[in-house]
Amino acid sequence: MSRRTEENVGDEHPDEAPLSRVELQLALLLRRAERTGAIRAGHTPALERSGYLLLQVLGREGPLGINALAARQGLDASTVTRQVVSLEKAGFARRSRDPLDGRAVRVEATEAGLAQLEQERARRSAMYDQILTGWSPFERALLAEMLERLNRDLDAFRRDPED
Repeated sequence: MSRRTEENVGDEHPDEAPLSRVELQLALLLRRAERTGAIRAGHTPALERSGYLLLQVLGREGPLGINALAARQGLDASTVTRQVVSLEKAGFARRSRDPLDGRAVRVEATEAGLAQLEQERARRSAMYDQILTGWSPFERALLAEMLERLNRDLDAFRRDPED
């Protein structure tokens, strides 16, 4: 990886505005990340991205209702319900009645789901360890921090009623 300083950050594409570069690079990142994760060594993950993200929440927070899951994912409850049904069919999650409100459904990860989540997390981490092999620990931490910030800002933008 080439070392870049503040002085030469714009040297690669001097005629492009930074926001145009951000937009293009994010579009490329999303496409390449999907393709790399799916194609690498012919691996087809047992968990689609949506299931992986739902299991991340359930693994971290425990059983939740559909609406709470939807809110955390920034999705419609009907979309999350379809994703939960898929996880349930795979044996990675189960639905049950909420003990406090028998009308509500709560979702929890199964042991098989948590095991699959950990396996997928380890596979993805190993892949990014290879991809970022030339990055220093500082650069990796900075990337993580900036991606976390971008995701927080995207969530805040999505929730902004002005749009």
